Amino acid sequence: MSSIRLIGILIVVGLIGGAYFYMKNSTDKDEVLRVSFPVAQSATAYEPTKIHFAYEYIFLENVFSPLVEFDRAGDLQSGVAERADWVGNELHLKIRDNLKTENGTPITAADVVFSLKRLLVLTGNTHGNFKDLVCPGIQLKTVEDDCPDIQSEGNTVIIKASEKKPFLLPMLAAIDFAIIPRSSCDPTTLKIVNFKETSGPYYVAKDDGDGRIELKLNPHHYHASKDIPQIVQLVPELTAGASLDAILNNKVDLITTVDSARAEDVLPFARLHPEFNLFKSMNIQEMLLVFTERGLKNLSKDRRLYIGRMVREAFRDIYKPASGYEEVSEFFPNLGGGGLDATQKKKLAALFVPADANRANKRPDTKIKLGLIRRGDTAIWQSAIQKYLPEANVYNETHVPDFRTYPSLDDMPHAFIASTDTSFMEDINLISYSLNAGLLGLTKPERAKWIAHYMSINDRDARMRELQKLHFDALTEPVIVPLVASPYTALARKPWRIDLSQFYANNQLWLIKRN
Repeated sequence: MSSIRLIGILIVVGLIGGAYFYMKNSTDKDEVLRVSFPVAQSATAYEPTKIHFAYEYIFLENVFSPLVEFDRAGDLQSGVAERADWVGNELHLKIRDNLKTENGTPITAADVVFSLKRLLVLTGNTHGNFKDLVCPGIQLKTVEDDCPDIQSEGNTVIIKASEKKPFLLPMLAAIDFAIIPRSSCDPTTLKIVNFKETSGPYYVAKDDGDGRIELKLNPHHYHASKDIPQIVQLVPELTAGASLDAILNNKVDLITTVDSARAEDVLPFARLHPEFNLFKSMNIQEMLLVFTERGLKNLSKDRRLYIGRMVREAFRDIYKPASGYEEVSEFFPNLGGGGLDATQKKKLAALFVPADANRANKRPDTKIKLGLIRRGDTAIWQSAIQKYLPEANVYNETHVPDFRTYPSLDDMPHAFIASTDTSFMEDINLISYSLNAGLLGLTKPERAKWIAHYMSINDRDARMRELQKLHFDALTEPVIVPLVASPYTALARKPWRIDLSQFYANNQLWLIKRN
């Protein structure tokens, strides 16, 4: 072979190799989705039985999967269980035979039984009330203790109930009920210690401990596809407005309402920047004023109504010109389960007529402590509230008061303002979370009794009357004062396209796809 020909062959081989290297690296880059995230913490800080904030739910729903899932239309579909059938009073859940962790370890019925018992042992879930439906009266101390209502036969899990329960299957869709491979947990504490062994579409490949977490697609998962992100990098963006700057300056590819990017900023930004794809849900995110146990005890109904009127005026000033926002007076949407009837609406409206709002005997006679729970800057809330309610000592709060322990009642705020999801459908997990967070009134012992009674009612019309009454009482007491509602928004750099649900403020990353 001549040297010229050999050199020619080497050049061609080099060009082909270089082209392959370029294409491989280009493809790798195209498969990475950089996601703005609002906290800087390690994966080990996340726990399915203790979900208090939206970002916790979103992280967990991407690394673990539940037995069943809701699709974009709000209908149940298969999850870890490929089939779910009622056989008399028993729910039979056939577990997928080919589901594995990233390293190929099968996820079986034994892992499902372990996960459900683990939840009962830790007893901390906030979405749903599993203990009222299975093994009532039995206090499991370890996952080895017998729970006769949770059994397995082959690769089928059988959950026994006293009767067919309409709420049991939808409840299992919450990520509180995530299926956690036993191999990922410490055998003594049950804490999740290995986030590479997960049941979800993604597993933790890298974690620097300060919020920069790299997730990789589990090729064995039923949601795995070449069209979705193969690698997800969580990028902490902790200051107000940082997410919009980050996506504009090509530091991230996806921002959502969960971080500090607000709908009032994202919507006009998207109109000016066609290089991004916008997602906007129905108005399912609501800001509301909530009176705590201290507020209900120390403030009369008239004074709570006065405070509610003033805070509502403040938020009207802030959000009336904002894109995508609407003033609301109910917690549940008008067309949703639990919405008020015409008579109830009329009675509620009469309580918030502002004509006598300035009567001296209705103003707080002492300073009230008002916490603000919000990612990013709260300055606009503070200035507006203090304009209308100078009696308020306004401060930034980090946790829902009912999820904290205070030395005494006097250490608790009188009220707080936060955002939460609402729903156009009867969502037992949302109802349960709202009760546990103190959003619908009732004392803690009363909440457990109410939800147990509610879930025992099989007739939907009868349940709706119970929910409607609870809703009306919380609004007129008032325990809560709804302020404004907005859509859940997300913005993705093209060619990423967002295919999320209009009804849920979740962020399943496997629904972010390349065009």
